[in-house]
Amino acid sequence: MKHAPIIISILSVMLSVPVLAGQSEYDDCILKHLKGVKLDVAARVIKRACEENYGSPSFTSDKRRAYNNCLLEHLSGVESIQAMMDIKGACYRKHD
Repeated sequence: MKHAPIIISILSVMLSVPVLAGQSEYDDCILKHLKGVKLDVAARVIKRACEENYGSPSFTSDKRRAYNNCLLEHLSGVESIQAMMDIKGACYRKHD
C-alpha cells in the first residue's frame, strides 16, 4: 500500500476534471468567459456555470441555465468580491 497516496492523488485529479457531454462547448465557454477574470472565486463560479450549462445540459433546468448565462455575461470583468456577490444575487432574483 505504499503506492496508495500516489493512486489517490491521480484519482483526485482525474475526478476533479468533469467528464463532459459537450466538451467542445464547455471549452469554448471557459475560453470565452475566464479571459480577464481577476478573482479566483469568480473563476470558480464561471467554471461551474460552464459545467452546468455544457457538461450535463440535460440535468440543468431552464431556470438554472438562464441564471448561469446571467453569471457568464456579467462576471468576467468583476474585480470586487462584493460586486460579484451583488451580481450573483441579481442574477438569482432575475431568474428564480
